[in-house]
Amino acid sequence: MKQDKNVNSIDLFKLLMAAAVVAIHTNPIVSWTNQAAIKAVVIVEEWAVPFFFTASGFLLFRTMEQPYETQIKRVDRYLVKIVKLYCAWTLISLPLTLYGYSISGNSIISCVLSYVKYFLFVGKLYNSYHLWYLLSLIYALAAIRIMIKKRLQVGMIVGISAAVFVFREWMSFLTGHVDLLGGIGQKAVSLYQYVFNNGGIFTGLIYVSVGMLIADRHLRIHKRTGIIAIAALNGLKLLLEWGTGYGAVTQLIMPVEALLLFMTLLDVRLCESPIWEKCRKASTVIYLSHLIFFSVYTFLIIRNPNKLGFDSFIVTLTLSALNAVILGAAQQKGRFRLLKHII
Repeated sequence: MKQDKNVNSIDLFKLLMAAAVVAIHTNPIVSWTNQAAIKAVVIVEEWAVPFFFTASGFLLFRTMEQPYETQIKRVDRYLVKIVKLYCAWTLISLPLTLYGYSISGNSIISCVLSYVKYFLFVGKLYNSYHLWYLLSLIYALAAIRIMIKKRLQVGMIVGISAAVFVFREWMSFLTGHVDLLGGIGQKAVSLYQYVFNNGGIFTGLIYVSVGMLIADRHLRIHKRTGIIAIAALNGLKLLLEWGTGYGAVTQLIMPVEALLLFMTLLDVRLCESPIWEKCRKASTVIYLSHLIFFSVYTFLIIRNPNKLGFDSFIVTLTLSALNAVILGAAQQKGRFRLLKHII
């Protein structure tokens, strides 16, 4: 199938958002004092993970037709691919994980139990905490697969996903306000926090279903209208944050912002070129490998573990991008069969 020109903008933006993820974890603006500039950067950074989730849902369902239950094997194949990616990169990051546990001071049994919990329910291990995205995507795809098998309509799937998202945000709020609850409520929230931490694995479902909705309904918005709407929405978020004093409340608006952002990008037309597919593949490699290069730079080169700053951002992004180019070239030439399982 010939790729829709509109999708090229998605591939380019994925690369930009991969750079934004690197910025999140290396904090190049750590020394900034201008609050307006910091907020502007944070707004862009906050688009990154929701965009990746939305893109996953959109790209999966854009070439599928109703009824989706007749094409469930395509969902299965993608789910298996993500499971393999998660397991592969968890294994690749194992040296960092072992180092993290070695300096934790905890017993071996405690570390093993912690590893099992974080691998299955959190997805955040020492300097590989970005892999929570893959784990959340696995849970999201599995949930959507079940709902498709139950022959639920896309609108119902989005509604259920929204309910799960609100539940997750509510539990995050209660985690910091357990004094509002009674004994049983406090125990329930404590158990939730112990098993799922902040519940990040429940985040992906709403965004993947939004991507599914965009693909199913062929939703688009004129780029000028979209930019105005996104700006207005961020103005509302700032007002809510200022008025409530609780910044996390703005997270409830993020699915709407992700919807607007994605529909706006689909109205951006880019000429056909092989470069866009390379951008898409490079974004995946940069996202998955950047914390390894961040660790190499801060631990081995400058010997200042996990140092944040502009230098860490530039070096990490540069090394990750070079790694993406090298792995992409090797894959294109058919070398190293294992590459298909890690990129």
